[in-house]
Amino acid sequence: MWYTKERKLSFFIALTYVSIGTLSVCSIYPDDPFNNEWFLVGLVFTFPVTIVSFGYRYAEGDLLYPVFIIQAIMFVLTFFILSHLLKVKNKLKIAIENENEKILIVGTRTSSV
Repeated sequence: MWYTKERKLSFFIALTYVSIGTLSVCSIYPDDPFNNEWFLVGLVFTFPVTIVSFGYRYAEGDLLYPVFIIQAIMFVLTFFILSHLLKVKNKLKIAIENENEKILIVGTRTSSV
């Protein structure tokens, strides 16, 4: 149950994060349909996943489909990294809860004696 919940959460976080980055990279040049001043904020916010796409777009500004391919790869990487981080976080949370239960059990035994 936890596994699917973690995967859904990491999927939506990665999808939103990489989508903002993709939209920002596709809005850099003045000829782009979504060109505005907001693209710089999006690029700074999503810097880890847009640096490669930005470099490609800076070198070759005409084609957009390689940007989508690069961002799709970044989405998969981001999804797997987030899934792993959430799994580790939940394992740590469960371990801390188990330690707290052991402390409570030991504390109740010694106080009743």
